[in-house]
Amino acid sequence: MAKVKCRAVIMDYAGEGENTYEFEADDNLFDQPADEIVEAFMRHIDRRKLLNEPVRYELDGATRYPDKRLVSAMGALLLKDGARLPFVMMISPV
Repeated sequence: MAKVKCRAVIMDYAGEGENTYEFEADDNLFDQPADEIVEAFMRHIDRRKLLNEPVRYELDGATRYPDKRLVSAMGALLLKDGARLPFVMMISPV
């Protein structure tokens, strides 16, 4: 299956404002439900070991905007020490 280059922009409570990540996904990613698009990005973070622990998160809400090929989401990263780091993100093709 063909791939599409994607970009996720995340604002998190504990970070330094806005962070941008690029990743590749199947070209039908933006035909999927919003929570599955977020899951694809979280799997990328987990594979790349961008956190010092396995990625666990709680998704509070996600909305897909098919006409813009954009997903917005908010939730929290769940850290193994019990901390919860709130985030807001947008995911779209590059």
